[in-house]
Amino acid sequence: MFGSKRRPLWDDLPPTLRTGVEELVGSPVTRSDNCSGGFSPGFASRLGLRDGRRVFVKAVDGTRWPVEAGHYRAEAVVTGHLPADVPAARLLSSSEITGWTVLAFECVDGAEPARPWTDGELGRTVRAVARLAGAVTPSPVPLGTDHPRLGGWAELDRDRLSAVSPWSAANLTRLTELEARGLRAAQGDSLVHFDLYPHNILLTEDRVVFVDWPHARLGAPVVDLVTVLGSAAADGLDPEPYLSSVASTMPVEPGDVDAVLAAYTGFLVAGGMTLMPPGLEPIALEKRRLGVGALRWLRQRLG
Repeated sequence: MFGSKRRPLWDDLPPTLRTGVEELVGSPVTRSDNCSGGFSPGFASRLGLRDGRRVFVKAVDGTRWPVEAGHYRAEAVVTGHLPADVPAARLLSSSEITGWTVLAFECVDGAEPARPWTDGELGRTVRAVARLAGAVTPSPVPLGTDHPRLGGWAELDRDRLSAVSPWSAANLTRLTELEARGLRAAQGDSLVHFDLYPHNILLTEDRVVFVDWPHARLGAPVVDLVTVLGSAAADGLDPEPYLSSVASTMPVEPGDVDAVLAAYTGFLVAGGMTLMPPGLEPIALEKRRLGVGALRWLRQRLG
């Protein structure tokens, strides 16, 4: 597990917030099963209710974590407009309660993929990404076309980069040019999750469910495919057989894979070199780990 370890528990929340959450979900809470995955410093728990229902609730203190609260609000907008055939947890309600941003979702009885990825679970997920692309093209949700989670090589200093990745520093001009092409190739009219890391994927017996949608944008589905396979590369798996397995249902030009992968690794490497605020350090550490794996895959593809 690579997520934040500082999530508050139900009993840690202010009494007024707990009362507000119970009013939001429509029943007193009788049980709370904390979710430790992910990287948000907010509360995240599967709640059992007195009326027998179970819901998933996430909440973050907007005064302490204003950026993260903005992400929660963005997620509420996106998930509130997702069609029923999109494999995502349904948003039940959202609210601002005593300075906290609170979202309540249907409870999905699933688990994150095993770490490292297993062949079966990765195969299931890649096929689900291909199906998702077909279901959300064109996008059913009006979204922006900016891609803040791609790109980074163009902003990196060669000398500083050489201490992290000598190969990247030596090939920085090539990576920057390929990244620019990747930013163009990532444009499109599909709904793209843009954050499909294992901690945002839940596997049930018969479903693959994608959660946490605050970074969704209009774009090309290859972005989500590269994100999933990049995490597999970081776990030591060869992404190529899985990429080939969906070639007939999700055709992508090999050059576009290389280019988007370059933009994706640029984002990760730059993020891994960024100094994070206290409490969010695991984000930079995970970006560094993912970046190393994705860069290894990119070098393999570039020969």
